[in-house]
Amino acid sequence: MLVGVVLALAASVAYGLSDVLSGSAVRRYSTASVALWSQLTGLLLLGAAALVVRPALSRPAVGWGLAAGALAAVALLLFYTALQYGRTAVVAPVTGSGVVIPVVAGLLGGQVLAWPAVVGVVAVVVGVLVVAATGDGDGPDTSGAGEGEHRRLVRPSPARAHPVPADDRCVPEDDATSTRVSVVLAALAALGFGGFFVLLDLATTAAGAADPGGLGPAIAVALAVQVGALVVTLLAASRHTRACLAPHPRLLATAGAIGLVDVVGDLAIVAAVGIGPLAAVGPLGSLDPVVSVVVAVAVLGERLRAVQALGIGAVLVGVVLVATG
Repeated sequence: MLVGVVLALAASVAYGLSDVLSGSAVRRYSTASVALWSQLTGLLLLGAAALVVRPALSRPAVGWGLAAGALAAVALLLFYTALQYGRTAVVAPVTGSGVVIPVVAGLLGGQVLAWPAVVGVVAVVVGVLVVAATGDGDGPDTSGAGEGEHRRLVRPSPARAHPVPADDRCVPEDDATSTRVSVVLAALAALGFGGFFVLLDLATTAAGAADPGGLGPAIAVALAVQVGALVVTLLAASRHTRACLAPHPRLLATAGAIGLVDVVGDLAIVAAVGIGPLAAVGPLGSLDPVVSVVVAVAVLGERLRAVQALGIGAVLVGVVLVATG
């Protein structure tokens, strides 16, 4: 179980860094363009790995992986759009509340945890939810306004629905309801990301029956997830003009970095879920909100509330209990 814990924590660190990079990128470019180029980067990396490893593919594993990727892409676009309206330190923790879903699914599926691990999972869930509830702290404006010629402010048209910015001038305009909208979108993203873990568990079970935790099944499932996500992103991108999807050098650099850390996170979490149990690995792989808040405080200069610090402390205690339980 210790290996699964380490891999899940590594995935959280990777996803947390991705959240911070994404929070900056989607305020200058459309959500679809950031998702598209980062996912293409991930697909190239995973495709190259698959050519080297040549993992065996099973229809159930591919099917569940495609479904997991499609759901994750919808959640990701919702998350990116929420980042356009609100601060990373608010949006990322709310999205992290989806940690509850894999815990419940694992326990309902009959998975049994030792009591220290149960206490640890509860501490992790409570800590993430505390960070989510208290994430709107004071701090400098990190909205990215004025950070380049691609910052186009427009009001979204009610005729089109999110998660893709409605106006083809790429980035929606902030208004009085922005904070409320960002929280709602982040909550919907949380449901999607939580469901992703459940589908991913089904995919890794089908792929790793003969080689649980092996590199081949992890690459196979991660590749299927990437393809499923890219299909949804391409559909979303089709609603934009070419100008909003153009591969500007800064966009490619940022999206490439996002794609790289996402691939690291995907491989780590796929392997971790394959080792299991889901009720423990799911929460540990969902700590990216905590990582995002820590980076926002340490690097971006945002302030950390006392209650928020207690929430992060609960998460850290929970991680230790799960790892030793």
